[in-house]
Amino acid sequence: MASTSVVTLNVGGEIFQTTAATLSRAGSSSPLAALGPSPPSAPHFLDRDPRLFALILSFLRCGRLASPAPPSAALLAEARHFALDGALLASISAPSAFSPLSLRPSALLPLAGRAAPSAVAIAPSPHCASLVAAHGGVVTGFDAALASRSTVLTPLPTVDSLVAVSPTLALAAAHDFPGVHLCRFHQGDSPVSAAPEVLSWLDSPSASVLSMLATPASQVFASFESARRNSSAVVAFDMNSLSPVVEIGRKEVFGADVEAAIPPTKLGWLGGYNLLLAAGSHSGPAGMVGDIRLWDVRASSTVPVWENREKEDCFADVAASDSLSSLFKVGAASGEVFMADLRRLGGGGICLEPWVCIGDGQRAEAAAASRKKDGNGCRIECYRNWVFVARGAHVEVWTQVELTPEACRKKGMRRNWVGNGPSMVSKHDEEGVRVKAKIVSWAFGGSRMALARVDKQSIEVWDSASEQYQ
Repeated sequence: MASTSVVTLNVGGEIFQTTAATLSRAGSSSPLAALGPSPPSAPHFLDRDPRLFALILSFLRCGRLASPAPPSAALLAEARHFALDGALLASISAPSAFSPLSLRPSALLPLAGRAAPSAVAIAPSPHCASLVAAHGGVVTGFDAALASRSTVLTPLPTVDSLVAVSPTLALAAAHDFPGVHLCRFHQGDSPVSAAPEVLSWLDSPSASVLSMLATPASQVFASFESARRNSSAVVAFDMNSLSPVVEIGRKEVFGADVEAAIPPTKLGWLGGYNLLLAAGSHSGPAGMVGDIRLWDVRASSTVPVWENREKEDCFADVAASDSLSSLFKVGAASGEVFMADLRRLGGGGICLEPWVCIGDGQRAEAAAASRKKDGNGCRIECYRNWVFVARGAHVEVWTQVELTPEACRKKGMRRNWVGNGPSMVSKHDEEGVRVKAKIVSWAFGGSRMALARVDKQSIEVWDSASEQYQ
């Protein structure tokens, strides 16, 4: 190391030595980046706590904290002084550290009040993995360190849909209440804005929201249904201007033909294909019927690039995976998992049978023929290279694996379970019995999975990042 690159610092009476290159990792907005080389006889003086600065310097050298434990409030304040709080929080739960088979319960976040959580969401990359939870009409936000929280009271009686846009912004909506409500959380000591902000469908201001989705490109999609339930549409909003951009797939109900205009209750985004997934189902005397549509909003807002009418073993839930180039569903009748390869879907028409069962195919056929309801209440979600299914109180994960060389290196999907023991329970649980309750909402982000369970006034946080410290 060249002696001219060494920077000597006197921090609160303690001497530190590092390099200009290490300090430059703090970024141009940090005062540390402006400190040039200095000899031991003339060190830069910083009137700060040397114990905290040692942790800051270690973070700059290694790119992560030396301990898997969440940073203290004092360390976060010190990082904020050096304009490093964002980078430090982002490093706590990096997406690259996510490993589903290494997920372990890491925190239990109690929620104020008596209402159990109805929805949970995690801010997506590139934002740090901050978490928001809805309980009753209240939305509570936690930073990525899970160390500080802030609360927003909405006018909603209960929150059915929740999206974390960034560490300071979440969107809340209810099925029987109009509009998308913006929840802004404070940073540091700044107060929360009391001004209500609501995004509405201009053609039907009283329309309620069935589902929401935020994309990395500062766009929000919301599925609206009119108060009379005779019209619906997906509306895209620009979050920078808070204005509607385009109306997608408007449907009108004429007479009693409800199945001809099923509103989307699940939205998904395929960024690599620039496609919006919109799916909805309806249960009637003849059984469950569903529609799945893929929209390229740049090409048309009235004609989907692909659509499929679901009748036999209609989906209980459906999800899209960019990295696996596929759609996945859980059959409402069978509870089995199905996969549809995006690269094999025909455009401009209805595909008769795109699905391939990656579970028990014979069981799926028998369940569909007997009109069972084994998949009711199941949830499915895709995160990074994995597919997750919530069955009651448990979570299973599907991983893509290469088959034997004799199979021409084809790939298949293999199932495992997340976790291998009883879940944590709140210390306030009077029964003290470690019995898992049904999952009512979940979210993935960074290296974490968050679960909300029925009648539990807390959020479970599972993390795989701690594996990197072992």
